[in-house]
Amino acid sequence: MDDSITVAQALRHARHDFLNELQLIQMKLDLGRGQDVKSIIRSRAEAAVQLNRLSALKMPAAEHWLLTAEWRFPEFRFHLECLAQAGITTKDAAFADWLEQFFSSLKEQADTASDISCRTVLKEQQSDFEIGLDLNGNLPDTQLPEVPGLLARKEIAADSLKIIVSAKMEG
Repeated sequence: MDDSITVAQALRHARHDFLNELQLIQMKLDLGRGQDVKSIIRSRAEAAVQLNRLSALKMPAAEHWLLTAEWRFPEFRFHLECLAQAGITTKDAAFADWLEQFFSSLKEQADTASDISCRTVLKEQQSDFEIGLDLNGNLPDTQLPEVPGLLARKEIAADSLKIIVSAKMEG
């Protein structure tokens, strides 16, 4: 990853995001919108569960990339779901490299005024470990990076792009 983020920068971003969440909660409380506050809390609790699952995969390079993506690529709205129970440590750096190449390329080509969301799902599918990307918005047709040991395929629809990046599980 060329554009690495330091621990201090990550903490600064995290504090900023946390303060924004608190301000949003305070605003909702001031407006008497308790159900909205409960929804925000549920959403943040579920996000914490997903991050714990990600950490349990023992894929530090991919985890680092996924944890800092929203700060390094603010053009995209990321949502993470970790359904996998086991990672693939030998391909960890390859997955992080693939993600970096893909989003760097997409960032250069994308219309920065458009709202692009990316649902990222990590899972085991038969004997493969997969990272699935469901992108929605005004997307350019971008080439998929070729990283040794990984297989990437895509499906293009009118306003969305689905990509699966996979590798054979160890053992």
